[in-house]
Amino acid sequence: MDSFYIVLEITALIAVIIIPLAGPKKEKASPKTEMSALAVNADGYLENFKSSPEYQQPVE
Repeated sequence: MDSFYIVLEITALIAVIIIPLAGPKKEKASPKTEMSALAVNADGYLENFKSSPEYQQPVE
């Protein structure tokens, strides 16, 4: 009976070590490709960019 418990403990220890190593793989998050709806105005405050087009600056 003692040998059964020893084998059971060793099996449990191996399972605790091996299962996290072979766990589910995380998928890489795809980067966002859209522009934000927020922008910084001339005073340094965040505002909704799409509702106030007068602050749009040309990009060179």
